[in-house]
Amino acid sequence: MTAGLLLLGATACEEHNHNHGPAPRSGYVTGKATDIQGRPLAGARIVVNNTQFHNSNILGQTDASGRYELRTTPGSWYVRGTTQLTFDGKSYTLDLHPDGDEAFAGSDGAVRNLSLKLAGPRTGEFGNDGFYGGQIEVFTWGLETEQVELTLEPAGKLLDGSTGKTLTRKPQNMYIDDVPLGKYKITARYGSAKKPLNVRIRNKNQTYAPSVTDSFDPAYPGAEGRYKLNVEVEL
Repeated sequence: MTAGLLLLGATACEEHNHNHGPAPRSGYVTGKATDIQGRPLAGARIVVNNTQFHNSNILGQTDASGRYELRTTPGSWYVRGTTQLTFDGKSYTLDLHPDGDEAFAGSDGAVRNLSLKLAGPRTGEFGNDGFYGGQIEVFTWGLETEQVELTLEPAGKLLDGSTGKTLTRKPQNMYIDDVPLGKYKITARYGSAKKPLNVRIRNKNQTYAPSVTDSFDPAYPGAEGRYKLNVEVEL
């Protein structure tokens, strides 16, 4: 693993492109990390990955203004970033969305800004597939999954402090994808008659009830950036 040189703050010698902000500097990758409101994310972890060699990375973090600058070496590279937030008594490591995810030559340099997203499609590049939102897996135990409808009512602010919306979704092949990360009161109905179902979170020693309230957990033990809720329903 290669240690990167982190220079905090923007440098005075940066050239600017009128359409795209700072122009790339030869031998450096630079950028800024922001939250959904455009505020800087200090202390975000930046990883510049080599496209050819495994575990050959350049590491750094953003400064108080959300900016980073890392020296790159010749080769082909792409940028990833994460930030950590605490919500509902849980620690979340959240992937940041790069504004460009194509590989760049280290000798040429690049500008890669990153932003926090609680939902929406990932870039699809270099394994960054799927969505930023959480996934709900619905276990129906004998019911027709496509006839189940979940209502997700935010229980307070979302994970980043923004205001969420009540969602009504049906699972596709057991899954509801891309739910903005937060804590939800979950109710369920079944069929065209909208018959109420009882619900619970799987593997949490809960009894079935007309509703359940919970926030997302890691998709699997030790997972970072991917979060999930496993919901069981019954008549």
